Amino acid sequence: MSSESYLVIGGSGLLGGHIIDKLLERGETAVATFDIAPGTTLDKRVRVFVGDVCDRTTLDKVVKECGATCIFHTVALLQGKDDALVRRVNIEGTRTVISVAEAQRVSRLVYTSSASVVFAGPDQANVDESAPYPERPFDLYNETKALAEQAVLQANGRHGLSTTSLRVAAIFGPRDRLSVPTILGTILTGNTNVQIGSNQNLFDWTYIENAAHAHLLAADRLAPGHPKYQQVAGEAFFITNGEPRPYWDLPRALWREVGYTPKSVTVLPKSIAWLLALMLEIVCWVRGTDPLFTRYRVHMMCATRYCSIEKARKALDYEPPVPLDEGIRRSAQWWMLTHSEEMKKIRALR
Repeated sequence: MSSESYLVIGGSGLLGGHIIDKLLERGETAVATFDIAPGTTLDKRVRVFVGDVCDRTTLDKVVKECGATCIFHTVALLQGKDDALVRRVNIEGTRTVISVAEAQRVSRLVYTSSASVVFAGPDQANVDESAPYPERPFDLYNETKALAEQAVLQANGRHGLSTTSLRVAAIFGPRDRLSVPTILGTILTGNTNVQIGSNQNLFDWTYIENAAHAHLLAADRLAPGHPKYQQVAGEAFFITNGEPRPYWDLPRALWREVGYTPKSVTVLPKSIAWLLALMLEIVCWVRGTDPLFTRYRVHMMCATRYCSIEKARKALDYEPPVPLDEGIRRSAQWWMLTHSEEMKKIRALR
């Protein structure tokens, strides 16, 4: 337990919520969250503030009221939302957080970035932090995350603020509203018998508790006087489970954990899947609808994308506490407990 005061921006989200859990588990008594919605599962010991991350006036009042000495900034909008809104939240929202932190003399800011900020399309195997930002970003989300990350790192040392950025890869786990529900939901939509690509491409996943653990390690090492402060302040770190797997291995492992295995699998080469996605995009464009299957998704499922976490191991003392297979098991157990109706339907398919 410490005398520090922590503010988690995005505490109602998957990562923010688990960061809060970790803070409370180790006995922190001054923990607050600021988010666009209050959330429904927050511990009563947490002070809850509601507002827009781009609202400078509101955020300034919140930081002042809770006396934050350390901020975790986990808020971002994903690809697929309105482009202007994605830019506003991901870039301007982060600049607002930095500005408020400087004005209120917050001492530490830990920013949640993306492992894909250096991804431009071609395969990346065991990429480390020396990789440059691409001149032409692969998509809007990673463009905005890269710009926000640069703003955070450039703010290090200004007005007494120490900053760091954690480039987390594909998080999943209990309370997940994206990856786990989507993967297990494909069982009921009948889409488990098609594999896009050869499944030779290695891909990084990060169990949510490991990602949260890394954020606390980073915050602790940003404290003035910590032996590893100089290795962390103003630096970016890749955070993964350190266990890259062929892309389709994790979905199939989750399916097995809930008791389902596809009876057969048809392998669709990337080139054919790409053409099919293009045709679907054209049809949806004519109809004025959004395609569920796109060239972007095809590429992301077939690209090799995994990172080295050696820098995090050395500077943050980061070693993923939960192995990938155990994270898969825990995720499936959570989903089965919280999706009883879906499980009845899955059992009927066996």
